[in-house]
Amino acid sequence: MVDESRAAEILDRYPPLREMQAVPLFRDLGYRFSDAGEGWCEIRFVASERAMNLYGIVHGGVWLLLSDSAMGGALATVQAPGERLIAGQADFRWLRPLDGDGIRVRAEVLRRGRSLSHCASDFYDDRDRHIAHGSGTYVVLPPLPEQG
Repeated sequence: MVDESRAAEILDRYPPLREMQAVPLFRDLGYRFSDAGEGWCEIRFVASERAMNLYGIVHGGVWLLLSDSAMGGALATVQAPGERLIAGQADFRWLRPLDGDGIRVRAEVLRRGRSLSHCASDFYDDRDRHIAHGSGTYVVLPPLPEQG
């Protein structure tokens, strides 16, 4: 469950999270940034039919998208203005099956470097059981040149 006032507060505090959440792919999938602070963030997601594979379970690509988005969101809380962050490597492990349809993802920045940053994401079900773990390395790119 998302605390709407807290979600609005973090989107105001960290504008890159608002921009990420507005990307059509993410918006259409229906995940929400639900909480964040310096170097970490949380995403809430309720698995709907659009997220399922042909076997009726959450598609593997959706898990990876949530992991990447949460880790990118954690980095967004510490990025410099105009700085761009892109995934350079990702790893993911399922620890147990999802029981129910609610997923909470918590990601944190493990190390913020000048050119590379390292993050981790942990997934929990509605009963707060640890169900998956992801990690990623992100490349830090400078701002794009001003368009004139």
